[in-house]
Amino acid sequence: MQEQDYILFENYLSGDLSSEEITDFENRINTDEDFKQAFTIYKELSAHLEQEIGNEDNTTDFRANLDSISHRYFTKLDIEENPVEVKKTFSVYKLAVAASIALIMGFFVFNQFSGGADYYDFNNHGTIDFTERSSEDNVGLLIKTTKAFNNKEYKEAKSYLEDLLKVNPENVEYNFYYAITNIELDNFDQADSILGTIVNGNSAYKNKATWYLALSKLKQDKEEDCIKLLKQIPEDADDYSQALKLLKKLK
Repeated sequence: MQEQDYILFENYLSGDLSSEEITDFENRINTDEDFKQAFTIYKELSAHLEQEIGNEDNTTDFRANLDSISHRYFTKLDIEENPVEVKKTFSVYKLAVAASIALIMGFFVFNQFSGGADYYDFNNHGTIDFTERSSEDNVGLLIKTTKAFNNKEYKEAKSYLEDLLKVNPENVEYNFYYAITNIELDNFDQADSILGTIVNGNSAYKNKATWYLALSKLKQDKEEDCIKLLKQIPEDADDYSQALKLLKKLK
């Protein structure tokens, strides 16, 4: 599991995913056993932490207690399992998941107490499928681009998108996702330039480009610029609720 998967778990449990993202998430739960297993453990630990910590205001106490809470939880999990039937490989896997969850949960809850905002709380790009609008001569490249982006292989996705843009440089969709790969790779000047052009246009990606331009500013620690952009997102935009959530964290 990658850090992004745990962020996806948290967004799902918090009700912060769109209906399309929920469908994608639940489909993955039904087809990916490792993903399902990690989510089950995450959900149980999340509930356990909420019960143990409650509305604790003292972040120092929380950080001191996190290790003992996770240790007690996973010790309890070991006792409840049948040691005869548990495979060694699963135990190693579970420990890896446990370590990751402890770190990620520590980040989420401490971030909640401290009131800060972080780019990685909000960079849930969902899944894409470029092949839906493909032509016969580039379908192979579109498949590779789709796979790389959805697998969060942003360096590869960026390279494939550059090939697509050589043929169709005015394609707004390609430019939009190319900008996202550049944000992920910290190529902010290039990303901001592309997104700014889309924001100033009249395409269907105008509002989403504003949202991602705000996220780019957030990742660069330019909070004032981020806030200004968030306030430009209209109420009927897909990312409006997320924009409000981020605004609350920044104020």
